[in-house]
Amino acid sequence: MSRRHVPLLGVLVRAVDWTPLAAATAIAVALAALLNVQDPHLDPGFAVLALRMAGVMLGTAAGFTLVDAMAASTAAVPVPRWVRQWLRTGLGAAAAATGWGAAAAVTALRLPPGGSFPFGGLALEAAAWVLAGLAGAAVAVRTVPGRPAALAGTGAQAVLGAVAVLQAGGAANAWPLPADPSWTAAQRGWAWALLPAFLALLAAHRAPRTRPGALIGRPPAPRSGAPSRLDGEVPARR
Repeated sequence: MSRRHVPLLGVLVRAVDWTPLAAATAIAVALAALLNVQDPHLDPGFAVLALRMAGVMLGTAAGFTLVDAMAASTAAVPVPRWVRQWLRTGLGAAAAATGWGAAAAVTALRLPPGGSFPFGGLALEAAAWVLAGLAGAAVAVRTVPGRPAALAGTGAQAVLGAVAVLQAGGAANAWPLPADPSWTAAQRGWAWALLPAFLALLAAHRAPRTRPGALIGRPPAPRSGAPSRLDGEVPARR
């Protein structure tokens, strides 16, 4: 991002609807704080469940940052569409990462002392869910106006979950606990899931094709039966 895009970043920060991400962050932190609250320490299994749910929720909410309520009127602004959408993507991903980090911090405070916990592996899963949500929304906002386009991210997440189950041979292998022998293989699968999501974002954020009939300055087509005045033709005097 160059310096000339910094003012645009401030405009987008004010234009983005942060309500879904704020709500998802609040729920994720509440889950981490209240799950298994009757025990003095949070069971690691419940901690894994809370952070996985946080990744899915924040991925769904991140898609709302790509909705441009003024898309119809900003199509001709000097800044290209792909720049605006990548900035929105970065804002959504950063906010989702911040929300997940807050939930992870609360989780770390509640875990039993002295143990190890796979925050890195769970962060990788969360990144896959967030990118899937952003990718689905990015594809939808090209053709669907308004907030409903953001819900397409949920569809992309559903596809990701189905592929993960099929590839791992079952839900237990797709989302194993850290002590499970399939943990390492599952993490490799989640790392590979980042690639198609990123490629979908690249394709969705490309500049829209200009229709030949929409070229600026193109002369209007002559009416049926009317003589054409193209190529310097001068009408004969009567």
